[in-house]
Amino acid sequence: MLKNLETAGNGLTDNRREGFRLKYRLTDAFKCALSVFFFRHPSMPDFQLKMKDKFKRSNLETMTGVKEIPGNVRTTALLDGIGPESANSVFNENPHTVDAWGSLNDFRCLDGGVLMAPDGVWYFSSQQVHCDYCLHKTTKDGVTACFHSALAATIVRPGKTAVLPVAPEMIINTDGGEKQGCEPNAAKRRLKKHADEYKRLPAALLGNDLFSNYPFCKEVLEHGYSFIFTCKEDSRPRLTETVKNSYLKEISRREWNGRHRLTYTYTG
Repeated sequence: MLKNLETAGNGLTDNRREGFRLKYRLTDAFKCALSVFFFRHPSMPDFQLKMKDKFKRSNLETMTGVKEIPGNVRTTALLDGIGPESANSVFNENPHTVDAWGSLNDFRCLDGGVLMAPDGVWYFSSQQVHCDYCLHKTTKDGVTACFHSALAATIVRPGKTAVLPVAPEMIINTDGGEKQGCEPNAAKRRLKKHADEYKRLPAALLGNDLFSNYPFCKEVLEHGYSFIFTCKEDSRPRLTETVKNSYLKEISRREWNGRHRLTYTYTG
């Protein structure tokens, strides 16, 4: 998986001054950014530099193959001008790598398919710094925060703590107008971009009530996915009424999880 990351980093266009001696590689900046999550340390590059000064080696060198460690500020400067879509190939290739090692079978369920859970996440917020792609939110106190958001998605399985991230989609104001981007629109773009890449899994999408509408469900099926979406009674009154007036039977199933006796109730 690190090799996939390095391949993507080596394929990036380096816009730094030609002929100038470049000490840090974009690939190394990629790996340093990943290491923040892998090692779970908020200032990993600076911490690794201190480790190298003391022990002459660091985890970034021995475990991830970083040649020259840029500090936090340098890592940010190297990556700021790179579009998030540049790393999509890493997310798309990783499931193939996991499958080649046989570990994708650990995620399979529901007739051999996988469950893919998309959800929105903020990854930047500021009241001073903003750009043309920022979304914005104003609180009741009149304070406006500009933020960046993405529709992140992971392959999951009930009872399994490990997850496998897949390519995200940025939530942005694509039309350049006042209307803000949203999770459903980002989900539609993601379906079109990556349907062929994940069709072989096959995948069932898990989602909240935002995705529970006929146009999106129809599009999900057309792209070869299936879906399990939450449907709230107050937001889908007609569907709720149809289910209540149907001839579906209520079924209960009891299960012992080792600590408690659970009762699951559903209609079918």
